[in-house]
Amino acid sequence: MKIKTLFMGAVLIVVLGCTNGLSVAMGSGTVVSVGKNAVTLDEFRQRLNNYASENGIKPAAMSKDVIMSRLDNLINTMLLLDEAKKEGITVTTQEVNDEYDQMRQGYTEGQFNKIFIEKLIDKNLWMQELEEHMIIKKLLAVHFSNVSVTQADIVTYYNQHQDAFSVPEMVQARQIELSSQEEAQQVLQALENGRTFSSVAQAYSVSPGAAAGGDMGLLSEKDLPKELAGILFTLPVGKISGIMKTQFGYQIFLVEKKIPAHTQTLAEARPEIVTTLRNETRSREFIQWLKTLREQEHAVINYTLLKRAGML
Repeated sequence: MKIKTLFMGAVLIVVLGCTNGLSVAMGSGTVVSVGKNAVTLDEFRQRLNNYASENGIKPAAMSKDVIMSRLDNLINTMLLLDEAKKEGITVTTQEVNDEYDQMRQGYTEGQFNKIFIEKLIDKNLWMQELEEHMIIKKLLAVHFSNVSVTQADIVTYYNQHQDAFSVPEMVQARQIELSSQEEAQQVLQALENGRTFSSVAQAYSVSPGAAAGGDMGLLSEKDLPKELAGILFTLPVGKISGIMKTQFGYQIFLVEKKIPAHTQTLAEARPEIVTTLRNETRSREFIQWLKTLREQEHAVINYTLLKRAGML
């Protein structure tokens, strides 16, 4: 339950959070100010506590390097939120609630709240951070969504990273898993009598994939325990394995397809290359943009206050 990724899987900024106005609210002294916006020692300490709780760290155990890293990220957050405000970028309460519901998926409200209580996470602050994260995500989407990649760049990347596009031998297989040899023998007889592997798997297999006809998906050797890899990669396509005693019980396998080891063609690799190049470009452009923002609006850090608080 963390708020980390800000856009398109590329640039990662940990948003520690601060009030949308980022104004002094608690009167314990300003730790950092950026333009007209400021964060107090108490506010910063609360955010450190939430960060520590989310990551399973005792607040008192955080090193000075971690604290300064959090402070640096807070400055970035302040700059980006201020930029979003200038550009009129906001999120609605409904958008925040929808995002919250998405993150809560799989939990009841009570179960989700219990996580906050058990981890000692301030939920109000966490919701505040969520809203800030969403605002910054919108801001970055506005500035960095349209990134072009040339065909020449794609070809160059492909030629320089051939190893990255090497695909190992793969098999498409199905399995039937049974609890006893007697059951396995009856199932094997049904297969020999002409019943389809998929229907028999649905009717008798105790494996998690039984409902899907025992489908194991497309697998490489490294995806499998050694004993299963030895079976599947030596079994001819279309041939039923017979009863195999494995660590999982009594199993029967069918290999439906084998794909030889190969190197992806440029056409096959192109979507992945385009994504990689776009993310690299976004990352470079974002870093330069953030650097410019920091040069335009210098942050003032109260090191004396941080030292007095035992943070430095």
